[in-house]
Amino acid sequence: MKAISYLIIATIFLGLNFHLAKVILKEVNFIEAGFWRFLLGVITLIALGAKKLPTFKIIQKNLKGISLTGFIGLFGFNLFFFLGLMNTSAVNAALIVSLNPVLTLLFSHKILKTTISKIQITGIIIAFFGVSYLILKGNITDLSNFQFNYGDILILIANAFFALHHVWVKKYATTISNLNFTLLTSLCCLIGFFVLLPINGIETVKNHTSNFWIAVFGIGCLGTALAYFLWQKGVQVTGADKAGIYMNVVPLSAALFAVFFNEHLCSYHLIGGLCIIIGLFISKISTSKFSKPLS
Repeated sequence: MKAISYLIIATIFLGLNFHLAKVILKEVNFIEAGFWRFLLGVITLIALGAKKLPTFKIIQKNLKGISLTGFIGLFGFNLFFFLGLMNTSAVNAALIVSLNPVLTLLFSHKILKTTISKIQITGIIIAFFGVSYLILKGNITDLSNFQFNYGDILILIANAFFALHHVWVKKYATTISNLNFTLLTSLCCLIGFFVLLPINGIETVKNHTSNFWIAVFGIGCLGTALAYFLWQKGVQVTGADKAGIYMNVVPLSAALFAVFFNEHLCSYHLIGGLCIIIGLFISKISTSKFSKPLS
């Protein structure tokens, strides 16, 4: 039950990230946005684990897992996430993110050799319908007008990287504490964005507004340090294939936080949210003896 709580809290903060990222991207480019996010995130994680920071021996022993999860899974996701968010609407991005559980299941099946149950597939379909209904504001006929553009493709690529991140957390974060693993993979992201900073440069710090710094603090401390720490802790316990379904909470969370960004909640939020919860519940019971693996 604790693992589920970790995953839900993490996805709530990840949903908030959509709004915070938009605020940050109004003042800086996508590379600097990623840099500020992980600078605050790494500082927060160091503060949380100041008494138990990883030794060189621990880093050396887990270097492969840290590198794959950090530089490819996490950095790859954030790079394409910020870039994609600059080139597509929040509606398109949220719909594509809702495909993450499917990608995670497929990668988990391929890499970790996990089985995919029929009940699990049913839960994913119902949750995906809820996500679609939510972001289309109950007007399902809008699906016929949905078109992929450059930004959509970038978000889809980001989604694939994040699915790989889930799987690698389960595979490699076994001989190192969750806090240290989260810190080191976040540090990989910070290094990645720092290396890319010269491409677009960095704005003068004094030019930023208070809203920018509040958003940076939120996305760095809550949406990065705490969210990734709780998410990876949940993945370690439940497994990437089962944890992935909880990514459907992200668009629901984003819709709820929209109230604080001058948007209104409507009936479609309730209907879509109910479908997501039902889908999550069905997927959760897929581990029972009644589940039949797909061949």
